[in-house]
Amino acid sequence: MREIFKIDKAIDIELSLPEKIERSLEILDLVYAKCQEQEVPMFVNFSGGKDSSACLLLAREIAGDKVECIFMSTLMELPGTVEFVKQEAERLKVTLHITDPIRDYMGDFSWWVRHYGYFPSFGYNFCNSRLKIRASRRYLRKIHGLKTMFRLNGVRQQESSRRKKMYKESPFVVPDGDLSGSYIVYPILEWTGDNIKEYLSINNFEVHKQYSAFGVSGCAYCPFYQKDIYFRILNAYPDIYDELIKLEDEIGKPAVSGNLYLKDIKAEFLANPEGIMERIGAPSEKIKRCKALC
Repeated sequence: MREIFKIDKAIDIELSLPEKIERSLEILDLVYAKCQEQEVPMFVNFSGGKDSSACLLLAREIAGDKVECIFMSTLMELPGTVEFVKQEAERLKVTLHITDPIRDYMGDFSWWVRHYGYFPSFGYNFCNSRLKIRASRRYLRKIHGLKTMFRLNGVRQQESSRRKKMYKESPFVVPDGDLSGSYIVYPILEWTGDNIKEYLSINNFEVHKQYSAFGVSGCAYCPFYQKDIYFRILNAYPDIYDELIKLEDEIGKPAVSGNLYLKDIKAEFLANPEGIMERIGAPSEKIKRCKALC
């Protein structure tokens, strides 16, 4: 039976940033020692977003060039996302792995929607599990077999009310439910949004311009995005949802939570783009915190 790896530290969001950095590095130091025992890199789930970028910078302080990034592609990323991830990995001199749901698992988003007959929902967020998690699991198993692996994930308890509940009693290291015998590490679990901003600023790390443009980065589509996010994306890329709209028509189901059809969102926007953009303005901090369940 494998030894269960644990780190007994309680979450304390009241700590200063220097104290949180020190605690995060202590956690990663213990994790890296386990990685060395297994002769595997320290992996970072890297999306190019603020939180995963902070995890990557922390990991490099401990493991240097023994850190490797995993970008779990859904093939539905906003234009420029993959290029930004590649650029940052090259700039920071870390190995980057990009998983592909078609190559590494069974099919793309449209394939799974047709398979199930509906779009993802709060009850079943299959786009995350089928496009990202299972594809990355197969990919890593091909490379490292059944070795124990550690993946850093940029989850923060203070990111939303939902995550406060989900991670209220969470430890910093948990068994990886999708990669048996391995672990997920939450090095910034107790950090606030302001902590992230300050840490990235200290390290001269500029986040993807999509944050300021759309309020989100990563996927162009998410069933849990607020309508204003779709409006901002449509303003930049008017035809970006056309294939998903065809898919809505094909299966007769809405793609957006709240029983909303993308075709109706697009029609509403195109009827008055200038007025809508004037009304919604730049993304607010509230919208910037709107994250998918993944």
